[in-house]
Amino acid sequence: MTISETMDYIQSFQKSGKPVHDLSRIHALLDALGNPQDSLRVVHIAGTNGKGSVLAFCAAAASAAGFRVGTLTSPFIRHYTDRIQINGQDIPMETLCTLCEQVQQCPVSEDCSQFEITFAIALLWFVQEKCDLVFLETGIGGLLDATNVVKHPLVCVITSVSYDHMAILGNTLTQIAAQKAGIIKPGCPVVLSPDNPLDVTCLVQETAQRKHAALITPAMEDCQIMSETLEETVFQYHCFTYTLHMPGRHQVYNALTAIEVIRLLGMHGYLISAAVTQQAFEKVQVPARTQVLQKEPLVLLDGGHNQAGVLALTDLIQHAGRKPVHGICGMMQNKDYQTACGILRQTLDTVICVDDFTEHAVAAETLAECFGDHKQVQTAPLKQAYAAALQQAKADGGMVVVCGSLYLASAVLQEETTPEDQPVL
Repeated sequence: MTISETMDYIQSFQKSGKPVHDLSRIHALLDALGNPQDSLRVVHIAGTNGKGSVLAFCAAAASAAGFRVGTLTSPFIRHYTDRIQINGQDIPMETLCTLCEQVQQCPVSEDCSQFEITFAIALLWFVQEKCDLVFLETGIGGLLDATNVVKHPLVCVITSVSYDHMAILGNTLTQIAAQKAGIIKPGCPVVLSPDNPLDVTCLVQETAQRKHAALITPAMEDCQIMSETLEETVFQYHCFTYTLHMPGRHQVYNALTAIEVIRLLGMHGYLISAAVTQQAFEKVQVPARTQVLQKEPLVLLDGGHNQAGVLALTDLIQHAGRKPVHGICGMMQNKDYQTACGILRQTLDTVICVDDFTEHAVAAETLAECFGDHKQVQTAPLKQAYAAALQQAKADGGMVVVCGSLYLASAVLQEETTPEDQPVL
């Protein structure tokens, strides 16, 4: 298959596919491919926020320790292939085309999703390349997510659980948490992020007990944050000092979760020293997660789109201490954009709403209305909005924050970095 044929084939499937009530669809596809997932040693990660960051911390440490590490993340940020990597390197387009052809030759249901096709391709590549360890991030939920075909993960991870995808996962935190906890397997240890509310923690505890799975939550009493700036966060945990270059208190919780996962992997023979972990964590920077695009004037890019994600962003903005704050905001129609705007309006001094970054964006005028009587709200195309906000920040010494959607963040990053041979969906 050529690159265009490959991307046309992948795009012929809907992003979410037909609704699922069990895992029979993905099982049928993987059965036809020889069940590659059964040949891999997997860490399975679910959660609302923090999945990508926890995965990045874990994978960086394992790679630095000399292991061949495969990762599957969702969604892609700069281009399609960046969601499938080995040791931080994207799957080559030539390989993607070859493996996609292998998938196409199977009796694939037209009801499959793009994620299921991508997942199958990733598994084939990880087996082909003899990965020592694979980190899989769920797409949506956990219980009915395609990645939940993995029978015996080494470790299960549940990151921060918040309100998102409620039409699919449920309207309460416990309903959402039950879907995330669906990845827990009998006897498999589970690491739970320490920043979860009590009802989520209790639900995960009950699920783990029922499945005789050890539950590990990082001990916050053993964590001391030494310093926090936009450039770095330094904290101590169990007498070791770690430095992060991903800003925000939430990244400390993600790092603590990753440290506990790394400790458990040691029991399976994946020995990763504290020194290696410390060095690896310093280098981790996940695109579009409170990413500093430039320092003067300060420009922050963040893909957080649910209540917890937006609250983490506003907390970071307040700690940055730069005023005024010029926001560029764009959100998706299937998200709770009203709540997000209600939170952001307390922090942003000016707002430009945009909708030209994807076809499913909330209309800029509708988004502007969500900011209510905010005095400085306007609408504009993304490029124009970015130029205007940057000019304002240069003039008044403020900062620019681009936020509201990973699709918006992706559009900004693609403008800067997408190579010609990397197609985007």
